[in-house]
Amino acid sequence: MKHKLDFGSKHILLIENNKMMRRLVREMLLGFGVKLPNLIETDNVTDALQHMYSKRFDLVITDFFLGQLDGGDFTRHIRSDDNCINRKIPILLITGSPNHEKVLKSLEAGVNEVLAKPIAPSALYFRIFAILSRKRPFVISHDYVGPSRSQKRLKSMNAMKKTATGSEIDLKWRKIEMSGIRYTQKQQKMQMTDPFLM
Repeated sequence: MKHKLDFGSKHILLIENNKMMRRLVREMLLGFGVKLPNLIETDNVTDALQHMYSKRFDLVITDFFLGQLDGGDFTRHIRSDDNCINRKIPILLITGSPNHEKVLKSLEAGVNEVLAKPIAPSALYFRIFAILSRKRPFVISHDYVGPSRSQKRLKSMNAMKKTATGSEIDLKWRKIEMSGIRYTQKQQKMQMTDPFLM
């Protein structure tokens, strides 16, 4: 198989308060080759945070609706705390209502990817494959902490906000350089960028 990932050694935290959905995602992950001792499941943020500060993971899969905090709030908390051993962990957010407001909030909080329910096994597999096989640089700035965005993602987010112009993006790049973060022109044009968020 061309796109193959060794799930056997991956440690995954699954946060989902819907019992049936949690079971469904668990079965998919086990089908991909995840080992049961390496898969930790929880239905609430309190337990999830305890795990995030005590055990290293390779990936977090979280629902958007988690009770008092949502997936965006959870991600922002993890990303903003430099004492969290999983601060830079890839986070995949799944949601049954992927409206622009929730997606934008999650991406600005530092989520790597968003996947809409209902989830097909192939969609989950290739989303995880993309996250873990093509790791993006981690950006830490005064108003954003998380994985660097591609220009395609940036354009998508700009369309959601309907506010960014080319001159605004150029200005953001100048601010990035002034803050000491250096990206080459090739990186700016083809790979990692976060000018709108930084």
